[in-house]
Amino acid sequence: MADAARPRRRHLAVPASRFLGRERELAALAELLRRGERLVTVWGPAGMGKTRLALELASRWDEARPAEAVWLCELTACRDLRAVCGAVARAIGAQVAAGRREATLVERIGRALATVGPALVVLDNLEHVLEQAAPAVDAWVRAAPEVRFLATSRERTRLPGEISYELGPLELPAEGSAERSAAVALFLDRASAHRGGGPAGDERLADVAALVRRLEGIPLAIELAAAREGVLGVRGLLARLGSRLDLLAGAARGREARQATMRGAIEWSWDLLDDRERRALACCSVFRGPFTLAAAAAVLAEPDAAAIDRIEALRDKSLLRAAPPGSDGATRFALYEGVRELAAERLAERGEREAAAERHAGFYLAAGEAAAADFERRGALDALNRIAGDLEELLAVAEGALAAAAAPRGGSGAVAEGALAAAAAPRGGSGAAAEAAAPRAAAERALRALSAIEPVLSTRGPFGAQLELLDRALAAAEALAADPRVVARALAARGRARRLRGQAEAALEDLERARAQAAALGEAALLSGILADLGVLHHGRRDMERARDHYEQALALHRALGDRRAEGRALGNLGALHHDERREAEAAAYYERAIAIAAEIGDGRQEGIFSTNAGLLEQERGAPALARRRYERAAAILGEVGDLRLLAITLGNLGALHHEEGRLADARACHGRAVALLREVGDRRSEAIALCRLGAALASVGEVDEARRALDPAERLLAQLGDEPDVELARVASGLVDLALAQAARRAGQGDEAAAHVGAARRRIARAHEGSPSSASRSDDVRLLLRILERSLVALGDLAEGRAGAERELLLTEGARFVRPPGSGWHDLRERHAARRLLLALAEQQRCAPGRGLSLAALKEAGWPGERILPEAAANRIYVAMNQLRKLGMKPWLRRDAEGYSLDPALPVHYVAVEPGARGGDDSRGETGDGGGGGKRR
Repeated sequence: MADAARPRRRHLAVPASRFLGRERELAALAELLRRGERLVTVWGPAGMGKTRLALELASRWDEARPAEAVWLCELTACRDLRAVCGAVARAIGAQVAAGRREATLVERIGRALATVGPALVVLDNLEHVLEQAAPAVDAWVRAAPEVRFLATSRERTRLPGEISYELGPLELPAEGSAERSAAVALFLDRASAHRGGGPAGDERLADVAALVRRLEGIPLAIELAAAREGVLGVRGLLARLGSRLDLLAGAARGREARQATMRGAIEWSWDLLDDRERRALACCSVFRGPFTLAAAAAVLAEPDAAAIDRIEALRDKSLLRAAPPGSDGATRFALYEGVRELAAERLAERGEREAAAERHAGFYLAAGEAAAADFERRGALDALNRIAGDLEELLAVAEGALAAAAAPRGGSGAVAEGALAAAAAPRGGSGAAAEAAAPRAAAERALRALSAIEPVLSTRGPFGAQLELLDRALAAAEALAADPRVVARALAARGRARRLRGQAEAALEDLERARAQAAALGEAALLSGILADLGVLHHGRRDMERARDHYEQALALHRALGDRRAEGRALGNLGALHHDERREAEAAAYYERAIAIAAEIGDGRQEGIFSTNAGLLEQERGAPALARRRYERAAAILGEVGDLRLLAITLGNLGALHHEEGRLADARACHGRAVALLREVGDRRSEAIALCRLGAALASVGEVDEARRALDPAERLLAQLGDEPDVELARVASGLVDLALAQAARRAGQGDEAAAHVGAARRRIARAHEGSPSSASRSDDVRLLLRILERSLVALGDLAEGRAGAERELLLTEGARFVRPPGSGWHDLRERHAARRLLLALAEQQRCAPGRGLSLAALKEAGWPGERILPEAAANRIYVAMNQLRKLGMKPWLRRDAEGYSLDPALPVHYVAVEPGARGGDDSRGETGDGGGGGKRR
């Protein structure tokens, strides 16, 4: 035995390439060792850089602690415990006699380690001898209390006291970003080395970022890809990643076989599995994304307990990774793409690919259809989340079924010929009939999967994501004479998707075909839903009589079927119809009944929809506080439900209320978020409406260029969609740009130019009221912006004071610098600071708590913030300021009671974004009715 009194430190190999990234991981591991953890295992899948990380940590540990021994024990070539003992003995310089029993070797190495004092032993690549070596490692840890062991392995040791540190991928750039993350830096460094020190390639960063994301941040895959970048280029690499195991091969010399290629690295792990684990991993290759234990049990065709054992074993061996829980909260697992590719090859070699795919499709179809039916019945969040959690797999089922439906059978030529033969074949026979049944069943399966995912795509987007697949599946299903019930459901789903994409005529055709088929089949439940969808479509086209007829037919069927959720939807839609027809009392009654049913059955989505609509009605009736409460309640519910489209629409309505109340920063924030959400889900019409509202808010604060950047694309898109009231909305919003330009021209002393802009704004108002029915009477979106535009013109003195409703309103500019009480002219409060602050406080109190007074203490703080004033003096100041407001025309509207001062709750208070100026333009007057809101959804 060597003299153990003096540690013998072995020279650590210096890798040829630079170490990049992993600073967070290095710090975490160093902290574990510093605090005295005795056995730390860095574990993770093939190619993750475990050895490289351990070498870097050992090197830094060696430099930081020169008095301690640091030994590297490479175990790659070891095949049994005797070889492991020999490798450890050579590393630490211990003399052990050949031929000794293994137990004696373990004991002598333990005694040697016990005498060296503080030291770090790195056991590299432990996984393939783990079963034999684990007891020896446990003995050495117990024998040498001052020695720390750092192991690298694709599997945890599960020894007592082990701290396992799972090593994941390198830091990746965010989706759509070209930032220099650790993964990007590694690729650029290695590619530069292969090019002989060429430029780092900043101009290619976006492509490199996309490549390293596709390579999942796995260091070995990135290095192997970088070695071929000089030949293929980054885009060439991206194009060939469908066969990554072949692409990432033969590029790295001087490495061990298990590290020279991705295939070799993964096959090393495959070879360590037993046959049951190999079968399980091969079957898991049919999953496209993360999967649950229940799904794995179905695909493996094993009892739950056995499936759990297999999945746990594969997870422990780093062949499965933990995936984030889905929206349903269930634990999920996933494969790295290289592992999936190798596992899929092995599944085909075993002859089990078709059977595993069949079990996969059966499981997800059953789960998806059950959740979709549950959502249709209850509208519950948990049902929607179950579909969302399985969305990727259901899409995979649909795509696989479409491929099977289109595949030539029996050596036939074109798909169309096979489809015609299948359609003509007798049912239930053999030969040609049996051959036709397979593509027909596949087409039906595709339609079932696409119908099952529709609730998620129609609520959370992206809208139209399944349209191309539905087109293909319906074409195949109809050519193959598929089950008409399945076809009818799919036609209805496509009709709804087309409506949300703004394709009204195509949507009408699909829904009418679906209605006819459902009626012929006697499918009352399906028919009732299609009638409601047709009502929504006709309502959106402003064909009110047809919409009413379809809503009422749907309502009668829903009640006959006892479908409370659908009944509530029909009632709410009838409320929206009455709302658009300006029958406010009837609309309010329908909304309340719909909201009550939604609350009763726990359908948050419908409660959110009709609470938003009721808020629009309250806003239109001059009750902003009630409207705000409705919007805020709806936004909270829809955010919880996860319906991004409806949440965005509600935020847009809340933003419109903020705009009308002069809260322009809040309005911009709401509209900006609404635009982003609607763009994400793909609702083009609603996005354009949100852009109009955003543009109007930007114009109201004088940001003309930004306003135009929002309004120009909105107007183009709405013109394409062909809905005249929506096009008029963009024009009215542009009227606020006209006013902003008019103000700027007046400030510059350019009276003629200012008058021209004011005239343009007034012509926009007149145009919105032309026709019977006019755009203003048909669209609450238009009415809202007209109201804001008209009030701004009143402030400028360019619209008749006698317009409908104007004499009953209190108008304020920003900060109450100017005020126009009902029936009075404009007054300048810029020098009357206390009166201005008190009026603002009273207006805010009326907004938040109509009818409740502000105490003298609250008024004192509002009028003279931070001043120390005796109560009697404060009361006197408040009296003087209130007298100033009374003399300006506020006397009929100021109330005083035991609580304090307040504004009459019946007084409409509105803010305008422009300050009063001299009258410009001609003397024509624009007349308008009062109205409101915007953005009702059905």
